[in-house]
Amino acid sequence: MKILLVDDDEILIDILTRTLQEKSYAVDVAMDGEQGWIYGSTYNYDLIILDWSLPKLDGISLCQRFRANDYETPIILLTSRDGSQNKIRGLDAGADDYVCKPFDVDELTARIRALLRRLNCDFLPVLSWGDLQLDPCSYQVIYQEQVLSLAAKEYRLLELFLRHSQEVLSIEDIIESLWSSMEYPSDATVRSHIRHLRKKLHLAGLPKDIIITVRGQGYYLKPLSQNNHLEDHTQITFNSPEPKPDKHAQHLAALTSIWEKHHPKRQQQLAQLQQAIASLKTGNLEVSDRISAIVTAHSLAGNLGQFGLHQGSRLAKDIEQLLQNNPSQEQWQTLHHKLTALSQKISRERDITPQINQTILANSPLLLIVGNNSQLNSQLTQAATDQGILTEIITSPELAKTWLQKQQDSYQKLPQTVVVNLSFADSHNDLRQESLELISEFKLFVPSIPVIVIGDHDNFQDRLLVARHGGSFYLSQPANPKQIITLSQQAIQRSSFGKKIMVVDDDIELLQILPTLLEPWKFKLTTLDDPRQFWDVLQIVAPDLLVLDIEMPYLSGIELCKVLRTHPYWCKIPVLFLSVYSDVTISNQVFASGANDLVNKPIIPQQLVYRILNHLKS
Repeated sequence: MKILLVDDDEILIDILTRTLQEKSYAVDVAMDGEQGWIYGSTYNYDLIILDWSLPKLDGISLCQRFRANDYETPIILLTSRDGSQNKIRGLDAGADDYVCKPFDVDELTARIRALLRRLNCDFLPVLSWGDLQLDPCSYQVIYQEQVLSLAAKEYRLLELFLRHSQEVLSIEDIIESLWSSMEYPSDATVRSHIRHLRKKLHLAGLPKDIIITVRGQGYYLKPLSQNNHLEDHTQITFNSPEPKPDKHAQHLAALTSIWEKHHPKRQQQLAQLQQAIASLKTGNLEVSDRISAIVTAHSLAGNLGQFGLHQGSRLAKDIEQLLQNNPSQEQWQTLHHKLTALSQKISRERDITPQINQTILANSPLLLIVGNNSQLNSQLTQAATDQGILTEIITSPELAKTWLQKQQDSYQKLPQTVVVNLSFADSHNDLRQESLELISEFKLFVPSIPVIVIGDHDNFQDRLLVARHGGSFYLSQPANPKQIITLSQQAIQRSSFGKKIMVVDDDIELLQILPTLLEPWKFKLTTLDDPRQFWDVLQIVAPDLLVLDIEMPYLSGIELCKVLRTHPYWCKIPVLFLSVYSDVTISNQVFASGANDLVNKPIIPQQLVYRILNHLKS
């Protein structure tokens, strides 16, 4: 279990950190409200403890910010402010519990256990697996009346498996749950702890394989049948979690909500541009006002394009370009006409659901299905649609090669994953060879396109043949469509899952959109709108890749990149730039600063992800 402690009292921090670590909790510490927000919005915590009086951002405001951004993590408000009115204010701000200073440490840990039990829907104080019992109150593990001596991490590992007994836990899941964000254990360290835990449990009389390894996926606790006898794990089938209902509709609702939320801001931006053009007409346009208008037009161009309003985006770009060229007084009318057209375009598009819908469809992952099994193809299409994945069905490997070449020649969307029906029957030798050649072709792409093979046989030689040609997964018929889609998602995420991407851009609307657009790839996304906090956040997050906007207040992305390239560690991090500009001068400045790539706004998520994955692999 991981806890975030936000407090500026160093003595209290030391006491609580020691106490919680003795109870085997992983603890992160932030000493002001803004840092608490950065930690809390970047990492996953089981519980947050907030002081009320914090520098930069007080605990009440921080709690409200977490709740406003839909963070459901339990929060304990820790404060010296007593009295019912203060408690009411704290609980109304979103806190789950309210503890007054001075407090009893044992009482606080009891409240923590209570909140965590509520989080896990576990109202029984003792966790059990047959005769094995773990008591979170006494921190004891007992098997057949014998107390087991476990190290702190071994105890928390066992607790984690007992609380998630129906799940396969990856090494990344385990690290995220049991280690603080400032600790970086290797995979070998986690495996070593699991090995020691298995050994101690086995010495106590428990089965040697109580914790089962699933190659390439993680570990799970061996299930018990209803009569408490061990089940043969070879008969266990893993059912993936039920897909969330209509992911496409969820994306649509999220983006539409963001569009509507920022309508007042767009009206304010239009009014600012109108004022600048009016000042130009009278010859009173100050340099500072012109620069502000350029920034405003720049922001509008990017945002409108992001929501699929491409005509409006082009008009905003035209206005920005005219203002950059220091327009004469006589050019006010041209600017006025373009702004009028832009205002009309935005006012007519108050409900832009169709445009957002088209944008989502254009940016959705694409699954290519190669085979003539119409029933399976139909089931796969339905299962993919439920997960917001588009499908393209092609009945033969030969036609698939033709389609693939056409997509490449016309710069059209390529699939993120492929499903190939493969027959090993003797009568289909030519078809089998064509299918294997097709699988090999997808391996040559950069990044490679993962292929899931569905075969009519299931033996080692067939699997070896598929593996040699670059197949990512092999399933034997009959195959479960939902399982295939789950594997497809895993294959998409294999090279991106857990990769930490940090985006620095002063465009708040873009930063709110990005998590929704990039959700299918499961990056760990950190967004920052104030470049002045860049260095502090960079050290905390330690991203694998940076995405920087060129123009920002206070510090430009080019300046940030130059600073990075002077540092012996950060000089090697891949840096991608975002810009609405496409001229050679800007491009030269970007790459001269040490950038690895330049992506034009509006962002096409697939294109951005493709570029990100390329640089992560290089």
